[in-house]
Amino acid sequence: MESNRRNLAGVLFVGSIILIDGFILVEQDAAPEDMVWIEPGTFTMGSDRGMPDERPARPVEMSGFWIDTHEVTNTEFQTFIEDTDYITEAERYGDSLVFSKVAASSLQELVPLSWWKLVGDADWRHPEGPQDSISAKQDHPVVQVSYADALAYCNWLDKTLPTEAQFEFAARGGKEGNQYSWGNQPITHEHAHTNHWQGEFPLHNDNEDGFESTAPVGSFPANDFGLYDISGNVWEWVSDWYHPRSYELDSNRNPTGVKREDSFDPNEPGLAKRSIRGGSFLCSENYCRGFRVSARMPADPATATNHTGFRCVNPNRSNSIASLWLN
Repeated sequence: MESNRRNLAGVLFVGSIILIDGFILVEQDAAPEDMVWIEPGTFTMGSDRGMPDERPARPVEMSGFWIDTHEVTNTEFQTFIEDTDYITEAERYGDSLVFSKVAASSLQELVPLSWWKLVGDADWRHPEGPQDSISAKQDHPVVQVSYADALAYCNWLDKTLPTEAQFEFAARGGKEGNQYSWGNQPITHEHAHTNHWQGEFPLHNDNEDGFESTAPVGSFPANDFGLYDISGNVWEWVSDWYHPRSYELDSNRNPTGVKREDSFDPNEPGLAKRSIRGGSFLCSENYCRGFRVSARMPADPATATNHTGFRCVNPNRSNSIASLWLN
């Protein structure tokens, strides 16, 4: 009898240690600040109704991952700069691309992409040039960052950039087959879903949402996964090398895109491009429509612009809070 009591006490002691250790584990592995856990699942990536490079729509199986709730802000990027003394590529080059208003009465009068100007001393601190400042835009997404700049920031936090599949899976918010992160309701001027161009791009911006360029992160409603500005505001760097037929060539489980040597942009076939996702304040109904969740765009990874930023993911850290109790 005494032996049985000792055995029971030993079992209870070991059980209490396991519980205590479990609570310590939960405390240590609490949800990362300003990140959302995306549960593993399968979704339809791409769209057969979209642009040719969004086809074919096909089922993709995804592992779970953490993703930033919003784009990296000027304040967050400044902390990184102060801690590392990192110098962005635009700062090293001494210039960068800035959107410039055009004077024309119709699209036919414009040379394609004539609204982009190479501006001296444009960088993340001065998004539109030396006369511009981020002093009143600390909560706006950082822009004028290249792919390498974005990746350096993510690495600093032991994170990385999302894949196209992770970005689209997260952007859809569980709304399978819909065009937008908020559903299928079209873009309207009366109820703004995202920061985009209102009017005929690039001739006139009605500016009905109150933001001619970037908006503070979180200014528009989050999607059903709790992610802000996953559509609109700024384009976001993702890790995939771009190819217009990626979806025919890539895996259907955690796809990561083609290799660098296979990257191909028909408009600049000699230059390997990365993909960008999500659209920006320059996307309109008559041009680009990058705010659609399946929309994708090639971009020179060494180039920075005033409408491109990023957010990070952490695919290597599990959701231990959920797994502790589910297992």
